[in-house]
Amino acid sequence: MTIKYIAKIIQIDSIIEELVLLNVQGLTIRCFAVYCPSQIEVGTSYEVEFEMVLPDDLRISKVNNEEPRIEMLDDGFSCEIYGYLNDDIFQSLVDFSDQGIHFEYPHLNGQFVKITAQRIDVSF
Repeated sequence: MTIKYIAKIIQIDSIIEELVLLNVQGLTIRCFAVYCPSQIEVGTSYEVEFEMVLPDDLRISKVNNEEPRIEMLDDGFSCEIYGYLNDDIFQSLVDFSDQGIHFEYPHLNGQFVKITAQRIDVSF
């Protein structure tokens, strides 16, 4: 089941059209627009779906006493996503499919973890 969220477009990059800055649940995140069947406009809110893109050399670690959040790492798309690994869902500020992480790291299932993602993809 894919969960949809309401996101407001803050900025569309003038050079990289797929780079969009979104405000989701009070948080500003930089995303890569992978699916956008119609024209989108700055200042407008849309129903969107999110997916995290993970590197081949996944970096995941258990962390303590944290709040779910997403931290952008640089001026690109890389970010650290903090949340709970709950079976096949990674619950952060938005829920992501865990893409099988709970099978590869069963000892982290049910734990609060930090995952370093290459980017967050958004579909409009």
